[in-house]
Amino acid sequence: MIKLFLLLGSLIGVVYFFNWLTSYSGQILFQINEYEITVSLVFFITALAAIIISAIILWIILAYFFSLPKKIQKFKQAKINQRIQESITNGLVHASTGNSNAAEIEIKKIDRLIKNKPDVMTLVLKAQNASLKKDNVQLNKIFQTMNGVEATKMLSYRGLYTLSKNSKNTQKSIEILKDAETYNSNEPWVMEEMLKCYLMTKNWSGAADIIEKKYKNKLIQRKDYNTQRAIVLAAHAKSIEDENPDESLNLALEANKLDKNQIMAASLSAKLLSEQGNNSKAEKIIIDIWKLNPHEDLAYLYSHVLPGISPKQRIERIKNVIKKTKSNNVEGAVAICRAYMDDKNYQEARTVLEPFISENSSKRIYQLLAEIEIELSESRTKSREWMRKAMNSKYDTNWYIDDFTSHVWLPCIPDTGEIKSFKWGDCLIKSIDMNHQYLDYFANNKLISNDINKSDEVIDDIEIKVFEEPKIIDIEHKHSVVKKRNTKSVKKDDKKNTEKIHAPDDPGIIAEDEINEL
Repeated sequence: MIKLFLLLGSLIGVVYFFNWLTSYSGQILFQINEYEITVSLVFFITALAAIIISAIILWIILAYFFSLPKKIQKFKQAKINQRIQESITNGLVHASTGNSNAAEIEIKKIDRLIKNKPDVMTLVLKAQNASLKKDNVQLNKIFQTMNGVEATKMLSYRGLYTLSKNSKNTQKSIEILKDAETYNSNEPWVMEEMLKCYLMTKNWSGAADIIEKKYKNKLIQRKDYNTQRAIVLAAHAKSIEDENPDESLNLALEANKLDKNQIMAASLSAKLLSEQGNNSKAEKIIIDIWKLNPHEDLAYLYSHVLPGISPKQRIERIKNVIKKTKSNNVEGAVAICRAYMDDKNYQEARTVLEPFISENSSKRIYQLLAEIEIELSESRTKSREWMRKAMNSKYDTNWYIDDFTSHVWLPCIPDTGEIKSFKWGDCLIKSIDMNHQYLDYFANNKLISNDINKSDEVIDDIEIKVFEEPKIIDIEHKHSVVKKRNTKSVKKDDKKNTEKIHAPDDPGIIAEDEINEL
């Protein structure tokens, strides 16, 4: 509506203007040397308007023909770019689905179109396809090319670092990681890999600084920050426990304050406090952690906080811990059992463990019962029976996280350096086929004998012998941990014999004061 009024107003204005011109009686005189030209005002204005409009039209036509080659080139490039984008999209889809051959065809199309000029998305596609084909040489060239493009420089560092790390080239990996840190120290993956390097090289101060930086950059939540920092401080405290006990105590107390669930921080704090004579604070720390995460060494440590007391008094102190915390669990039973064994009261030691004997008992319970039977009976029959159950137990008592287990507390996964909060307890011993479903399928098809599922038999002339290797571990007290190692020996015999496994005469149990290492 507004445009209509403007158009009508313009027309009225033009009509009024020409009406004024026609009513004007004046003329315009043009004199060129001896020539004189006289025109009316209306004719002059009309001619002038026509000349201006013609000039504008001519300029537009000339400009169009002048820019036509560029427009044609631009149109062609747009078509090429469209085809490139389609090829990149198809290539990424093929690479994501694992079809490297189809992705390679799309890459060749792109190379023909862009004539090997560096393009971000093309480089990403080539890197993904080379990774799919596990062509590390080509992948290295692609990442080197990416290093020359500002947009993909950090991606280049990440790729080169991963290749170097997978090839076990530690020195080159560190150099690449340092270059990436210099380029951008706040990059999340750089901080994560630096943290792993610091943990694996036992640079606890550097690891603590990285965790602090991750929290400031809002890469981890407060809870994760407290847990990770507590783990690093506990590891640092343990590493300087002998040479600098005061500093170790301060670090352990700080770690215990950050995360009350850390058994290592609590036990180390209690141990160092008791050595300094601060027994009441040491006892409080042990009781607090026992409520959250019981560990047999905590109760055993509690019984030794007061020096010079008798074994019977230590037993009563352990019972007091269990009574105060109102927790009747296997860790307390194991601690009392060991205390009874120190007192040479093996009958009571066995009685304490009996409620925890079941099909799902861990190796630790069976090993303790085997050791007790050695002292109670001259015959080794019962001891061998307990050791056989220990060998076939599905559970073992260790520090564990996900699929990784360890006999000692660790701040990270040793192979990868990934920081983890290890838990203590009974964990399922991993098996390839826990329910034997895969083996049963072939057994039903007469390909594998059903007897292969029996752990106490020998199949096809292969006799499995189980040896026990005692390993002494020290913290405040000494305790032997029995490790089992399977060796296979093949009997070259024409007949196939299936025999029962017999435990060795000496089950390898060391009758000393025992305590598991944290």
